[in-house]
Amino acid sequence: MTINAPMIDGHTVTTRLAMRMEDSLQAFAVRAACFIGELDVPYSEEFDGHDYGATHVIAYAGEEPVGTVRVRWFKSFAMPERLAVIQRFRGLNIGQLLLERCRAVAEGRGCNMLYVQALPADVKYWEKQGWRRLASEDEEGERRVVAMVRPVDPSKPLADVDAPEAVVLSRETPLDSAGVPIGSATP
Repeated sequence: MTINAPMIDGHTVTTRLAMRMEDSLQAFAVRAACFIGELDVPYSEEFDGHDYGATHVIAYAGEEPVGTVRVRWFKSFAMPERLAVIQRFRGLNIGQLLLERCRAVAEGRGCNMLYVQALPADVKYWEKQGWRRLASEDEEGERRVVAMVRPVDPSKPLADVDAPEAVVLSRETPLDSAGVPIGSATP
């Protein structure tokens, strides 16, 4: 899928991978504005400890960060998450541009599938981008999520499955400030 990069104030929107601390901080700032500022997502939920093991893609209008997505990597699939676009830049296909960059990076890393956990209110957006439901809604704390997948290579459709057998995600053990699993015996 080819996405035409939008123009904002005379600048073509571009995407880059976060390669420096400054880039990561820009991605975090966009996420904080969107999730914590707009949606009242608790800080501890938004910044869950997975950021430094993930890849961040940032969209820029000129040098201004306007959107971001975090990608986590698993054995055969990539998991884009935390897709965020600054409110005044929504509706300009920036989310699509970020997801296309995720797809291209995943393809380069040998992944065959992209997997997301979407909020029910966002399912139509993901379906419009070529994603399909993998499983029915699942409880995740107070929020319900819908598992969705998309092949990395659109010419190689994924097999139909009703449950996420191909996707093995387990809730990671929360760690205390010393890096010890919470609830375990201390050394």
